[in-house]
Amino acid sequence: MKLFFTPSTQHLAPKIDGAKETYISKTFSDGEKYIRVEKEVSGKVCVIANTNPPAENLLELFFLLDALQRLPTEIHLLIPYFAYARQDRITQRGECLSIKVVSDFLQYFRLKRVVVLHMHSQRAERYLDYENVLPLHLVSSLTNRMDAIVAPDKGGIPFASAVGKECGLPVIRMEKKRITDKRVEIIEVSDNVKGKRVVIVDDMIATGGTIIKATEKLIAEGAKEVYVYATHGIFGGNAREKLEKSPIRQIYVTNSIPQKSKGKIRVIDISMLLQEVIKDI
Repeated sequence: MKLFFTPSTQHLAPKIDGAKETYISKTFSDGEKYIRVEKEVSGKVCVIANTNPPAENLLELFFLLDALQRLPTEIHLLIPYFAYARQDRITQRGECLSIKVVSDFLQYFRLKRVVVLHMHSQRAERYLDYENVLPLHLVSSLTNRMDAIVAPDKGGIPFASAVGKECGLPVIRMEKKRITDKRVEIIEVSDNVKGKRVVIVDDMIATGGTIIKATEKLIAEGAKEVYVYATHGIFGGNAREKLEKSPIRQIYVTNSIPQKSKGKIRVIDISMLLQEVIKDI
C-alpha cells in the first residue's frame, strides 16, 4: 500500500507507518497548480487529505487523484476532516449546496473506497458513498470521571448515544434554538444535571457559540463540571478567546487538522486510529 499525503495532512504523515510516496506539486507564475506523480506507481494507493480551506487544498486533492487514476492504481481516499459538510441544505433561493458540489467532484474520480473521520452531516450520504469512522474509543477514554454524556443539540444525539453506549453512561439531550447563524439559545435540558460532571460531545467546534451556551445552561442547571470533546477543532475567528473565558473546564479536540494544546484546549492524536483504517484497506 502506497500512501500519499497532501499538504493539508502533512502534520499526520510522520506519525503513520507505511510506504510514503511523494509527488511534484508546484505553482506556476500565473498562480495555476501543477501536479505530477513522478515515480511509476501501481496497485493499491491511499490518499490522505483534508478538504478544508484554503481552496488550494481541494485543488491539490483533485489534481492528485486525477494524476493517480491515469496510472494503474486502485485509489482509496481517507479524509480526516471533510469540510463543507455543514453546508448540507438549502435555506433560501440562490444558495449553493456546497456539500453536493464537493461530493460530485470526488465521484468524478475512480475511487475504490472513501473513508471519512466523523462526518458532520448524515445528509452527506445522499451525495457521496463513504464510510464514516467515529472515534468512539478516543472519547470513551476521557469519560472515567464523568457522570453523563451530553448532546448539545438534536444533530449531536446519534454521536452522543454511540459514546454513551461505548462507555456505559447516560445521555442527556439539549435542544437549541438558532437566533442567527452566529447566535443560539439553549431552551431545554432533558435530565437533571445537578452535582454531575458531564462531557459535551460533538463533531466539531467552529465558532464555539453552541458549546458555550450549552455549558452556561448546564452550569445554571447545577452541573458540577463541564468538559467538552469535539473531533474537529475549527476555532474560527475569536473562538479560542471566547472558549478560554467560558466556564468549560477542559476542551479536547483531535489533530484531524493541525492543532496545539494551549490553555483549556488539549489535543488528542488520531494517528493510531487512521493507521487502523489504512490497515483495513
